[in-house]
Amino acid sequence: MYAHAFEVPVSPPIDAALVAIMATSIGVASYLLRNGDETYSRRIWRLRRFASKPPSPFLIFLMAVGLWTASGFIFSPWSLNQTSLGGVTYYYFSYQIWYIATSAVLLVCFVSLPVLSFFHQSKTVHDKKAALSMKIISLCWACFGVLTLFQIAAGGLFLPTSQSIGSVADSLLFVLIAFALREPTILGRIVTSGETVSQAVYSNPSIDTIVLYNTESDRRNLVETFVKDGLATGQDVICKVTKAEVPFYRAILKGSGLSGSPHGEHSVTLQPIETTISSREINSPLPSSVSPERRELVDLDELDLDRCQNIIDKMTIPDSTPAPRHVGRIWALNVEGAHAGILDLLQRVNPTARVIDLAMQQDTFSSMLNIKHKDILGNRLLLEFEPTSDYEEIVQKFVREFQANVESVAIFTSAGSPVYREFRDQRNISLFSFSTKTSSPARLSDEQVLLPERDTSLLLDAVDKLLQALSKKRIGIVFDVFTDIILSQGFEKAYGVLSSVVEVMENETASILVLINYGALEPRTLGAVQGLFRSQLRFNFEGLKVIKLQGGRQERSYDQEPLLGAQESPGEIRA
Repeated sequence: MYAHAFEVPVSPPIDAALVAIMATSIGVASYLLRNGDETYSRRIWRLRRFASKPPSPFLIFLMAVGLWTASGFIFSPWSLNQTSLGGVTYYYFSYQIWYIATSAVLLVCFVSLPVLSFFHQSKTVHDKKAALSMKIISLCWACFGVLTLFQIAAGGLFLPTSQSIGSVADSLLFVLIAFALREPTILGRIVTSGETVSQAVYSNPSIDTIVLYNTESDRRNLVETFVKDGLATGQDVICKVTKAEVPFYRAILKGSGLSGSPHGEHSVTLQPIETTISSREINSPLPSSVSPERRELVDLDELDLDRCQNIIDKMTIPDSTPAPRHVGRIWALNVEGAHAGILDLLQRVNPTARVIDLAMQQDTFSSMLNIKHKDILGNRLLLEFEPTSDYEEIVQKFVREFQANVESVAIFTSAGSPVYREFRDQRNISLFSFSTKTSSPARLSDEQVLLPERDTSLLLDAVDKLLQALSKKRIGIVFDVFTDIILSQGFEKAYGVLSSVVEVMENETASILVLINYGALEPRTLGAVQGLFRSQLRFNFEGLKVIKLQGGRQERSYDQEPLLGAQESPGEIRA
């Protein structure tokens, strides 16, 4: 810019130094991202860890940049020339052959190390928009390197056309990078990359799930979601069921268009479990042409204890042949006809397994309101609570109901709150916690995302990205932050955010439960919040009271509505 503005020659030493700084910065960005760990919420710790132990490919690239820069400063392999075309004077530099060759070697190192590393990282990102953005950026980086070498090698050839082409090409590359950085945001990448968000029944291949059901349970959604999630994540799906259940599973798969035939590169296989005799048959490796990534659903139905013991042992204890890495399984069990010891056996073999109770918990929250789960789908519920009561038990029932119906769950709360303590160790829940320990969004685990304290813009952004990631899928969302926002940022701002959230949730797939500490708010403020909801509940030491419910029920006062307890029923199994 200085050279063009004052019509003076570009300084080769300064130009070489800027090229070295740019190349080094790209190298740091590429390898820092590859070694990044989102559990470190503070950027300074990430930089310190990277600087203390940089990757060896980065050191090799840094050495190449240093040698190229040092050779230019020491030997000054350039000479200034000028030419006049159409009465205009153009300055250009000619370079020695060995320096051009060295520049070509640096370009090869640049493309093959940081640029290629960044491109390969794009293949590991689940979010398609983020992956495409990374590919575009890596391509632009490579083109910048090619243009720089062209300017060195061309010298005064094709003047002034070569200079114009270089300027236009650089501008287009910057436009492409700007386009790539437009979407997604950091929070969007964090939200959409979590497997917990996209998979309601299966979060980790190293963790099994136990599903309890009875004759009244709706298993169709479980099977369909399990199969579709597996195929969507590039896995082969195997359903091992009893012969009596084969027609039921075949009908589900056929009705969903997933039966037997391959789905892209992956397929769904239905196997009668009685035909698997040996461990080699049960755990037989997939053909070499098929990806080793797979998931299994094992429906034990009402098999007797000895038969289940035999099947479980053969599936969980590998034989002498080299076994593939752990296969994630869903173990289904009919609790009406099965022996009581089978559940204990499954939990003993899989101590970290998550339990989904289709038999008892599909309406565990709705039943307190004398309705069914389908009646709260798309509903907006306001829960006014007394802070010293066990109101988190109500939230627990709401969460379990959605999990039992194989639907996603997300919770927005403050770090350290009773709701946060209740759910921080539970799996298959997207937990967004607001904290003073971070200034930007950070992922703590597959389940937890840390957000800056009471950042309402990030709250709305997270909700928006969450609904985009779960388009056309049912989800239950709990908000336990609005009391803090009202008290810290004022009612007007909090009301604007809350009304925006309620408006965004106006669809049949998302149900929300908003928690408000009614004792901390003035009556006028509480009344304004209540006006946003057509379903209102209140919970204190007397139990849960229904004020009004959306639908056929009429609004009732507290005195008219009977008390509903929040205690666990004896038959429920805690996940």
